[in-house]
Amino acid sequence: MIKTVQRLEFENVFGDEDQKDILDYLKRVSQFSLLNIIGFSNTRPQPNFDNFFSNRDVQWDIIQRVTKYGKENQIPEPPEVVSRETSLKLAEIILANREAILNDNVNDDKDADELNLFKAFLIVNKEVNEKQNFGDAEDNINKMADILITMSFSSADIGVYSNIDLEFGKVLYTTIVKFEHLIEFLQSNEEYIYLGEAVCAYFDEENLETLNEQVKLLFGTLLKLKHNNSYKLVLDKQKHIRFLNTLASAEIEESEDYTNLKNYPVYKINDNTFSIIDYFYVVDKFFKSVRFILKDAYNSHHNLPKKDGSFFSFYNTKFSEEFLMKRVLDDVFHWKYMVKRQEAATKDNEPDYYTRHNNRIYLFENKDILVAAGIKSSDDIDEIKKLLKKKFLKDGSRAVGIGQLVKSIEQIVKNQFPFDEYANNKKNLTIYPILLVSDRVFEIMGMNYILNQWYIKLVKEKLGEQYNPGLIRDLTFIDMDTLIYWLPYLKNKDRYFKDIIDTHHKSMKKVANINNPNIQEGMRQANKSFYNRLSPMSNRLNKYKFPLNLLVDKFRDVFPE
Repeated sequence: MIKTVQRLEFENVFGDEDQKDILDYLKRVSQFSLLNIIGFSNTRPQPNFDNFFSNRDVQWDIIQRVTKYGKENQIPEPPEVVSRETSLKLAEIILANREAILNDNVNDDKDADELNLFKAFLIVNKEVNEKQNFGDAEDNINKMADILITMSFSSADIGVYSNIDLEFGKVLYTTIVKFEHLIEFLQSNEEYIYLGEAVCAYFDEENLETLNEQVKLLFGTLLKLKHNNSYKLVLDKQKHIRFLNTLASAEIEESEDYTNLKNYPVYKINDNTFSIIDYFYVVDKFFKSVRFILKDAYNSHHNLPKKDGSFFSFYNTKFSEEFLMKRVLDDVFHWKYMVKRQEAATKDNEPDYYTRHNNRIYLFENKDILVAAGIKSSDDIDEIKKLLKKKFLKDGSRAVGIGQLVKSIEQIVKNQFPFDEYANNKKNLTIYPILLVSDRVFEIMGMNYILNQWYIKLVKEKLGEQYNPGLIRDLTFIDMDTLIYWLPYLKNKDRYFKDIIDTHHKSMKKVANINNPNIQEGMRQANKSFYNRLSPMSNRLNKYKFPLNLLVDKFRDVFPE
C-alpha cells in the first residue's frame, strides 16, 4: 500500500509560539547532530512525535500537544513528523548553508538539538504540504486518482510504498541490468567510443570495465549498509575513495526536485568517511543521471549548443527503444511461434514493438521522457496532467503514445495495418495496447487509471461502432523496471504476461458494492476498493518472489565470497 499520512506542521504543535526562520533553529543545533541528520532518512524505523526526544518531560509535553491537536481536528491516524521528503529537504538546507550553521559551531546541548531539529522538521513539513493542489475532479474515483498522483509524483523516485526495502532491491537490480545494457550499447559501435570515454572520465575511471566493477562494488555495499540500517561508509582503498569523490560535492544549493542531491547523492564527512544522502539517488546516478553526462559529450562532439536537445532523440531511439526495449521484450516474447512486425514500405506510425500469438496482438509504444523539475515538484495536478497529455496523448497536432497506439488499433480494425499482413485478413483479433515508460516516477497509484480514461475516450471517437471492448482491451501502462524485474517469471509461459494484464484490467474496473451498517468498516472497504482500482500494474503480481540468486550473481565477480 502507498503511504498516505498527514505531516505535522509547526502551528499544529507550537500554536502558542511565533515561528522563526528555519535557519534560526538549525543554528542552535550542534555540528555533530547536523551532520548525522544527513542520510538519516535511509534508516528504519523513523522517529515520530511520540519517540523523538530523550528528555522525558519534553517528550510528554509534545505528546500532549499532538494528542490535543488530533482530537480537536478529528485526525483518525497518528500524524508523522519525519518523512523521506522532509529529511531530504532538511539535508539539502543544511548542506546549502554550511558556512552559516556548521562553521564555528560550538553548540553542545542534546536536548536543545532535538527540540530545534524537531521544529525544523515541522517547518519543512508545512512547505511540502502547502504545495499540494488537487484541482477539480469529475467524481470520487477520479478525485482519488488525482490526489494519489499528486501525492506520489514528486517523490516516486525515493520510494513511495510501505515495503521500501523490497522497492529498493528492485530498483538496484534493474539498474544494474540497465547499466550493463548501456555499457554494451556504448561498446557496440565505434562511433560511440567518445561517449563511453566521457562517462569514464566523469567517474574518474580508466575504462567501462573498471567503472562497472566500481558500480557493482558500491551497490553491493549499499545492500550491506541497508541490511545493517546504516548510511555511513568508511573506505580504506584509494581507488574506491577516488570513485566516491565523484559522487560528492563541496558545493550544494537548494533546488527544485532535489536536483543537487541527485547529482551528488553522497556527502564526504572526512578523507575516507562518506554519508549516503539517499540510497535511491545513489543508484539512479548510474542510469537516470548518466544520460546527462552523455548529452554533454554528444553536444560537444557535434559542436551543438549546450541546450540543444538532439541527443535525447538519438538516445531515446538508438538506446532506449532499439537496444534496451527490444532486448527486454525479445526476452519476454522469446517463443519462435510469436510473430514480430514485418518490414513495410512505410515507417508511418510504425509500432515501437509488435508481436502476435495467433489472434492475440501486443502493441507497444515506448516513451523515455524527462520531467522538468518545476513540474515534478509542483504537486499541482493540473500541471501534471498537462505534461501527461503532451507526452502520452498529443503533442500539438502530433499523436504520441496513446495517440499512436489508437492509430495502430484503427489500422488493424480496418485491415489497413502495413506491418503484419495476417492482421489484414482477420476480424476477430484481440489487441492489447501497452504504453511502456522508462522512468518509474510514472508507475504510481492512479496513473494507469487516468491514462486509460483518456485512451478509452479517444479509441471510441476513432472507431465509433467498430469499437469492441471484448477485443480491443484497455490500456496497459507499465515501466521498464517492472518488466525487467518480472522477466524470470514472464519468460516461463507465454500466457503469463496476458494473465497479469487481464487481472490488472479487471481490478481497474471492479466497483465494490459496499452495504455495511458499520461506518468505519464501510470506509475501510471503500478505501480498499479505491486502492485496488487505482493500483499500478507493478502491484498485480503480489505473490511473485524474485529469484535472489540472480541478484547474488551480479556481485560474484566483485564479492567472490
